[in-house]
Amino acid sequence: MVGHPRSGKTTLFRLLTGADASGKQDVSVGSARVPDERIDFLSDMFRPKKTTYARIELVDLTGVRADRPDGKGFARLVNHMRTVDALIHVVRAFEALEDGDANPLADASALTDELIIADMAVAETRMERLRTSRKRTADEDVELALMERLSAELGEGRRLREIELAPDEVERLRSYGLLSFKPVVIVANMSEGHLASGQYPGREALQAHCDEHGIPLVELAAQVEAEIAELPEPDRKELMAEYGIDVTGVEQVARAVYDSLGLISFFTVGEDEVRAWPIARGTVARRAAGKIHSDIERGFIRAETIAYSDLKRLGSMVAARSVGLFRLEGKEYVMQDGDIVNFRFSPQH
Repeated sequence: MVGHPRSGKTTLFRLLTGADASGKQDVSVGSARVPDERIDFLSDMFRPKKTTYARIELVDLTGVRADRPDGKGFARLVNHMRTVDALIHVVRAFEALEDGDANPLADASALTDELIIADMAVAETRMERLRTSRKRTADEDVELALMERLSAELGEGRRLREIELAPDEVERLRSYGLLSFKPVVIVANMSEGHLASGQYPGREALQAHCDEHGIPLVELAAQVEAEIAELPEPDRKELMAEYGIDVTGVEQVARAVYDSLGLISFFTVGEDEVRAWPIARGTVARRAAGKIHSDIERGFIRAETIAYSDLKRLGSMVAARSVGLFRLEGKEYVMQDGDIVNFRFSPQH
């Protein structure tokens, strides 16, 4: 999570993690639940002893100004950003006496530019080393050509995420920790008045920026949501209705990050536990089984599977079995979002 001081970043972090964060020096780490109405439905159906949602780990780097790229703090921020899978950028969309008028587009654009500049520096350093190498290999020739192409694209103000790359090129770049290659979710933090009106200064320009760069935009009022979170359930629903909130902004942020990482969920169900298991889109059944336990992956036989939509439509496992909607899939079956699975396996001896 990144953002200028007093943008509401820490408030949002606490909302996402339930303030259950561990502090280490100037870094706060916490775990956020990924909301999923399918888990809610399955939990109501099976009444398990335990319900487990998919979760994402969040890192909040405190005390660093992302708008001062010449400072040591920004260098520390860049180093931390290289180690994460995605970025949540909180921009201020509310006015504050001590900070002046809000300019969410300027804040969003500044980070986008800094990510591109940081990647250009990496590409130029690598190109220089390759060009001056006396014994450059054929593989390094390919790498040099790739770096030259990326440098030109970055110079045009395009993030690496917006550049079409072949799978082998993506794999080649993975070790560099390039920042503009990472998914970004922008969160516009509004005031209570803006939430009520649905408008804030610079909204259209910010939306255009996000559309241009393919960046998800979530709009919320962190302070209002903090107050809502402290209320009992009936009062919470009443206040959400007053503001016209169907899904909280906090839930939207978690979902947007999960989706931007290319993750999907499969489910295991039963009286003991209903659980969502996050996997990368395109994962095959045998690898998915390994998410539960390595023994299941090694001894994989078949995956007994039904789509969540079919189970919900029919209302029970018995009804789904009676019409033959359960499928037996092999180890190379590509898992689909919402699959409900029972893995059959042979214990290894």
